[in-house]
Parts: sequence; C-alpha cells; structure tokens
Amino acid sequence: MAKVLKEHGISIAVKRSKKRLFIEITMLGKLTHKDYVMFVPIVDKALKEAKGLEADLLIDLRKFTGWEMLAAWDDLKFGLKHRNDFTKMAIIGEKKWEEVSVQMMSHLMKGKTKHFKKREKALSWILKGK
Repeated sequence: MAKVLKEHGISIAVKRSKKRLFIEITMLGKLTHKDYVMFVPIVDKALKEAKGLEADLLIDLRKFTGWEMLAAWDDLKFGLKHRNDFTKMAIIGEKKWEEVSVQMMSHLMKGKTKHFKKREKALSWILKGK
C-alpha cells in the first residue's frame, strides 16, 4: 500500500513597488504552529520595511483544510496584530464558513475586506483604482 503524503503549509509572495506592497498567502492542508513560525516573520519584515506604503493582502484558502489547535491561536494573533495594516484584503475560498468569517472580521479591520470564489476576481478587486 502506497503511503499518502499529507501536504500542509503556507506559501507567500511579497511584491513591492514604489507606492505599494502586495502580499499573497496560499494556505494548504491542515496548518501547524511551525507553519506560522516560518511565515509570520516574513510578513512582519515586509510590512516594517514598507512603512508608509499602501499594503494589500490576498489569502487563498481553496486547498486549506483547517488548523491544529496552536496554529488556530497563531492565526488569531496574526489577524489581530495586522488588522490595521492592509488597505484591502481579499479572501479566496469556496466554503460558506469562510465567507461568513470574512463578513464578521470585516468589522474589525481598518481596510476593506471581501470574499471571492475566483482568484481573478479577487485580484481585479484589489487592483481596481490603483
């Protein structure tokens, strides 16, 4: 019997221009505390170095299946820490709970937050008016 590899992790892309910072995060599988230990410092550093620039965030949850307990806590801390750092935040996902979560957290965020089912529409919304 072949062993199945359970993939999990967070991929991150940080793009910067003279006026803007764009961070794209893709979450895969069931996330662990170690996943957050690896990716949070990258986002923290990018935001610190881009002080004064508009920052946008795109999070892709289409292959995300959940968190281990400590990783869920890490995610909450990350969200609270950076809730005022982004002008726009687009969440891509296909599950109803993701859409409801975005609606609930939008009240806690300084910038605009919106849920999408398609990446292309999320990118278009983020880039609109830029």
